[in-house]
Amino acid sequence: MSEKQLSVIIPTYNVEKYIVECVDSLLAQISTPNEIIIVNDGSTDGTLALLNQHYASQPQIQIVTVPNGGAGLARDKGIELAQGEFLFFCDPDDRVALGLVQELQQVAQRHPDVELFCFSSTTFDHEQPQRCASKVKHDLAGLQPAQQVLSSLLRNGTYTSAAWNYILKRTVVDNHQLRFEQRVHEDHCFSLGAFLKSRQAWVSEKSYYQQRVRVGSLTNGSKNSDYFLQRYHAFMQAYHDLMTTLEKNTWRDRLQKEYLLHSFRLMIYLSLYNRTPVPHYVINAIRFLGREIKATGFKEWLLLNQPELFIRLQNYKVVKEMKKISLIPKSVPVV
Repeated sequence: MSEKQLSVIIPTYNVEKYIVECVDSLLAQISTPNEIIIVNDGSTDGTLALLNQHYASQPQIQIVTVPNGGAGLARDKGIELAQGEFLFFCDPDDRVALGLVQELQQVAQRHPDVELFCFSSTTFDHEQPQRCASKVKHDLAGLQPAQQVLSSLLRNGTYTSAAWNYILKRTVVDNHQLRFEQRVHEDHCFSLGAFLKSRQAWVSEKSYYQQRVRVGSLTNGSKNSDYFLQRYHAFMQAYHDLMTTLEKNTWRDRLQKEYLLHSFRLMIYLSLYNRTPVPHYVINAIRFLGREIKATGFKEWLLLNQPELFIRLQNYKVVKEMKKISLIPKSVPVV
């Protein structure tokens, strides 16, 4: 076993306004021999200068610069360098609350078979940090089968493929050759693989991760057609991985249904909140893949059998909500 229990990997690109706050939130609870690996993804602003100024002399921090290739390749470089028993992928503009590392250490000592450490998360507004909202919310707690945790998140609608959603044992990454590789939507297959390939999970009762919401970020900015197409391809690849990883039985049927319903709704809402029509290939996927699952309740039936009508009804709700919070002018028509 490595003497390093935890390696935190932070891909950074042009985040000079946020990176110090992010790293400081980790540095407050991480000391040697644990490590923080910051992969500077070819930043063109003052990110690297700030990192060197604040952290070059910190023994638990390693700073490495790579040519710009996207967060996925930067995380893969971090995996290559990491020596910890567990890996945590933190985004460079977010924050981590105190207690995460301490609880991980306690859990790893008491339950050495745990491969996946999960926790809830919140978002906070960059302009008004006091404005917070729930993001990932776990309904389970304590020791749980990892796939049961996935199922619970899919059912309550808070599952996210974001790589900061968990801490993962290094052996799972190595044994199953999990990598990010892609430039965008790089975490869909990796994160789903983390839940499918892990056996024992620990679900904390606490919320540790704080995701910054800011105008212009990939998460919160306006998205073009390429974004949606690549998001769809990532969904299809992850769905293929789910179906080929699990043996055909009632449990796989359950996860298949939960993953499809969650993904269909998410792709629809991404388009609606972006004020763009739901792509035709998403509607076709709902019609085709939806034939394989049995609807429970009218809303599921409507989504699977009348997706265009379902989308129109949801769009009225989205427009009403966006007008209420003044995100769009009241004169904007529905799409």
